[in-house]
Amino acid sequence: MASEEVIQFPEHFLFGTGSGAYQIEGGWKQDGKTPSIWDHYFHTKQIVVANPKVVHSAPKKKYSSFHRGTDIHENDPSRGFSLVDGDIACDSYNKLDEDIKNLCDLGVNTYRFSISWPRVLPYADDRVENQAGINYYKSLIQKLLENNITPVVTMYHWDLPNILQDLGGWSNPNIIRYFENYANFLFRTFGKDVKLWTTINEPRFVALAYGNENIAPSVGEIFNGIADYMAIRNALLAHAAVYKLYKNKYFEEQQGEISLCLDTAAYFPINPDSEEDKLCVSKSYNFSLGVFTQPLKDGTFPQSMLEAIAKTDECENISLKRIFDFTETEKQDLIGSYDFIAFNYYDSYKVRPMTEDEYADEKYLLNKDLGVFSIPNAENMEDTFKGFTQVVDWLVENLDNPKLFVTENGIFEKPNVDESEKKIKYHRGILTELHKALQKGVVIKGYCVWSFMDSLEWISGYFKKMFGIYCVDFNDPNRPRTKKPSFEFFQTVFTTKVLPPIESN
Repeated sequence: MASEEVIQFPEHFLFGTGSGAYQIEGGWKQDGKTPSIWDHYFHTKQIVVANPKVVHSAPKKKYSSFHRGTDIHENDPSRGFSLVDGDIACDSYNKLDEDIKNLCDLGVNTYRFSISWPRVLPYADDRVENQAGINYYKSLIQKLLENNITPVVTMYHWDLPNILQDLGGWSNPNIIRYFENYANFLFRTFGKDVKLWTTINEPRFVALAYGNENIAPSVGEIFNGIADYMAIRNALLAHAAVYKLYKNKYFEEQQGEISLCLDTAAYFPINPDSEEDKLCVSKSYNFSLGVFTQPLKDGTFPQSMLEAIAKTDECENISLKRIFDFTETEKQDLIGSYDFIAFNYYDSYKVRPMTEDEYADEKYLLNKDLGVFSIPNAENMEDTFKGFTQVVDWLVENLDNPKLFVTENGIFEKPNVDESEKKIKYHRGILTELHKALQKGVVIKGYCVWSFMDSLEWISGYFKKMFGIYCVDFNDPNRPRTKKPSFEFFQTVFTTKVLPPIESN
């Protein structure tokens, strides 16, 4: 049966797509750019992607230069594995005009991208500015504006200048001053043309990297549950400092808006009738989302989280204080330091309490603090749709009905398989839920599909998780882009702001 319903989005709704600098730009040491923590991570770890899993080892064969930074399709028997890095990626640093043309063909009216900190400030602060990098982003922003595409700029999408990691990176409170200096440079350089900023993309993952081997800067698991809490605190204070700077120095002239960019997931009890499982839903939200939103609301961390950390300390005989409250001055800076809330959403998890054996066997302090056993639930698309509404409702309730912006939402496709029908079903379902939220009076400014084109999905490489609306051939040194079968669906939605009815066969 065909659906007769036509869903119309508001005239001024922002529809578009997004990318991250390290994932698409390449040019890792071109025109004065210095290494980021991800350059250092990949070049040091020499991560080899082999089907079906990721392993860390030294390379076992010589690679031609243009294959560096790519996976190799598993059906190529001559290359069963390859190094992964972002040295070339999609080569967007050298293909700006083509990228702009593809955005225009797609019909977007907004594009979310990030600025590479070490590309514009190669030594981390503004004593030395890299004009070539500045010109790249100025050209990108101007070309977007000339084509009536609103730039949504992320200041930090995980690519910290590597020299700052020598000082401790996000675990060192000095990062607050460095990030404020960097933001001040961005505002004075690009602020007259950028009206929507997000400071830090997914600060939870920024922090997790300080207690995990598998995310740059790969500090090490010995600091799990310690340095990651330091990084959470510093990221929040860095964001607040930047927000305060903008309001005091730039807002009157530039009239822009600023947000953190939060990663979100939905949670469902494994047993819907279990009160303990339901409590795990609440705990999961507090640890993943409330840890960032509650400081923005009242300057405190969630009480249930603090109690859980104290309980772990008692059980594990930990005398080192692992998390610190904010001072009264810090609270005043944090409270209300957002104009809207940007969030990324993909799917959901099912949760229940850890058993005693699971708790005893758990090696990560963070997971012991949470005390929740979770199961990925991405295959349940109906829960994914319900979960999106659950996340929106949670943000509305816990941040007093803020303006929202969906900065990332997507589902990946496997290589060499046309999964466009699944992809369209996914986005149709999410957009239907988004429209319901608008009808209820929730203010949602815009929606960006992740991602503009297939790109580096961190240690997963280039071929395991392909999110793009455009396909990129990473086995070709020219990195050609082609439209995927779902292109027409997105083009129709973006250009008409209508989610068309499902046609019967």
